[in-house]
Amino acid sequence: MKKLIIIAACAAAAVSGFAQGTVAFQNTATSAIYLGSSASSSNKVTSAALSTGGVIDVGLFWSTSQFNTIAGGTLAGVQTIGTTAGLVAGTQVFSLGAGSNPNDTDFIQVFAWDSTYGNNALGAEAALVAGGYFGAFSAGNANTTYGAIGAAYSVILGATAGPGTPIFTPTGSIGKCIVLQNSITPEPTTIALGGLGAAAMLLFRRRK
Repeated sequence: MKKLIIIAACAAAAVSGFAQGTVAFQNTATSAIYLGSSASSSNKVTSAALSTGGVIDVGLFWSTSQFNTIAGGTLAGVQTIGTTAGLVAGTQVFSLGAGSNPNDTDFIQVFAWDSTYGNNALGAEAALVAGGYFGAFSAGNANTTYGAIGAAYSVILGATAGPGTPIFTPTGSIGKCIVLQNSITPEPTTIALGGLGAAAMLLFRRRK
């Protein structure tokens, strides 16, 4: 009897280990992905918008705490922009992976980038650093700065076989838009280092 109880407990633990939380990782035409400085219909993009021959990868990152950098989250998986402008292609229910559980409250962030840099987290980072096509959830709804990386969204995860929590919604309450950009604003530390370098060069030239 004792053996049966232990076996049952181990089986339950094993099954629960495979139960992963889900979200609905697909958007609608009214909650689109754009390229440019405004969310006008003409700026809805398909992967054909890239001149590099790559596609636009859209990665779903998650964490148990708030984050707004690529390294701050775990990549659950990658989808691409479909042939319909502005729409993320792929399945409706998307599992976050090991460590996520149904009904957990976790944080999600979506980054999009040129796949020629790689279709993984390193590729996303490389696209950002190189000033390639890179984008993220907007800082909020349509009246905010496009292309700015906003805070991760808090979501209650769905069951593995369930509908999942929608990331993109037509009303814009979450995931109103992503804007891809091919230029990045240097961080203050980068600007400061550049300034120091320029000053050092000037001093060197004067001494000569």
